[in-house]
Amino acid sequence: MDLESPLIRPTKTTWRLNDSLLTDLPLRAQVTDTLQTYFTENETGDVSDMTVWEAHKSVLRGKLIQIASQRKREAGALMSNILDRIRSLETQHKRQQVEDTYKELLEERRRLNALLLKRHLRQLRRSKGFFYLHANKGGKLLAQMLRGQQHPSQVHKLKTRDGTTTQHPEKIAKEFLTYYSSLYNTHSQSDEEGRRIKQGRMECFLREHLHTT
Repeated sequence: MDLESPLIRPTKTTWRLNDSLLTDLPLRAQVTDTLQTYFTENETGDVSDMTVWEAHKSVLRGKLIQIASQRKREAGALMSNILDRIRSLETQHKRQQVEDTYKELLEERRRLNALLLKRHLRQLRRSKGFFYLHANKGGKLLAQMLRGQQHPSQVHKLKTRDGTTTQHPEKIAKEFLTYYSSLYNTHSQSDEEGRRIKQGRMECFLREHLHTT
């Protein structure tokens, strides 16, 4: 059974440059050679300069995607090989307490930690970049942060004055209104009486803090 909805719209993924590629000098030389070859082959006068310039962006992006995909596969294969090697060495070390096996095991674990550290540093850079771009803007990030603050402060149920427990939002709001109204005595005094009390407090404050001559 297939379920379809007219509200579902396919989303296009936005390509993002792997910034770690920019620190690789041999790769930068390879990209430079690719661009030089592209402009040499296409700047023949048959195509406008604007078209050649716009098209080189797609060529550059395709080259970077190709290199990034290749390195991702190589990193995955290397990680798998290291893990297999570690499991094999651990088994050998349990069977035979050989010092050379233990040293080799430590070396493989060091290589694994280096790969994991490299991956975590890249994720950290991406997280910092995401927060830098979206921290001061209204969007999903702000909504998630506010949602996390809203749940702890939200009252889901309340015990009323007559001892019963209610989960109705209007009744909860009414209980808060009644409590704070009685606490601040907002309805027991008339406006005129309230003004007289405030005036008396002001005069008392002035007599205590001002020196008359």
